[in-house]
Amino acid sequence: MKRALRSFLVAVGILAGGLVVLATGVVAALPVIADHVPLRLSRLVVSDGKRQVEMQGMVHVAKPDFYREIASHVAERRREGWLVFYEEVRPDEGSSPSGVADVLRRLGANWNPDSKQHPYEMMAGVIGAGLVLQDNRALLGPPGPDVRNVDVTLSQLLAALPPEEPAGADGDDGEEDTVDLAQVRQQFAALPGWAQRRVQAGVRIMLATTASGTMVRDMLPPALTTLREDKVVKAIRDEPGRNILILYGQVHIDHIRAMLAQADPNWHTVSSTSLRAF
Repeated sequence: MKRALRSFLVAVGILAGGLVVLATGVVAALPVIADHVPLRLSRLVVSDGKRQVEMQGMVHVAKPDFYREIASHVAERRREGWLVFYEEVRPDEGSSPSGVADVLRRLGANWNPDSKQHPYEMMAGVIGAGLVLQDNRALLGPPGPDVRNVDVTLSQLLAALPPEEPAGADGDDGEEDTVDLAQVRQQFAALPGWAQRRVQAGVRIMLATTASGTMVRDMLPPALTTLREDKVVKAIRDEPGRNILILYGQVHIDHIRAMLAQADPNWHTVSSTSLRAF
């Protein structure tokens, strides 16, 4: 897993470095290409013939318009009497103050909590200009029994993740096992503007072409995928007869759909649309 995350960030670094000397052909056209390959997130409606479950794919940073549309849709569903399930790994009594940093380190990234900047927010500029961090409080509206966090806690996630590997354990001959997010951000900020725009375009294209497939999910440990998807499916099945709107990471949507259909063949797709995140 560390190798996978590191490879992604190193690829961004290689792209950034390469752009300094290569600004013609496909590289020069990356911003134009990115405009034609937007990140679109699924809005999938499934039914077992008795009720509907609507799953909205989410991403941690996006254009403000995307989140405004989601907030409006959540408010509408709540007025109609739907339940709303959402993802959010929250600290709990068993969590360390450095819990988020511990999770990232096990995945191959260094992040200093003293930076006072969320890691997703820190990397948003590498993706594109004008992106904002997802804010569940703003999306969900006033708390109530119809809005439920269906996710693992931070201590549960840490307990389920593989233990930290010693340096060089994955065959890197002593190579540093983690990537420093602040350093990646600083290196990006040091690039000339034309190079930054092409790096951002390259990253957006990578995200847009992989977000809905299985490649990204297969790279992640079960603690980040199956463990959480099992909780969602159980929560759905524990509320028979209730219509439910689910806000969850794009990478999880199709697997949740497949798990529902596997448990009960009556589940079928009613509609499938998408929203542009950026």
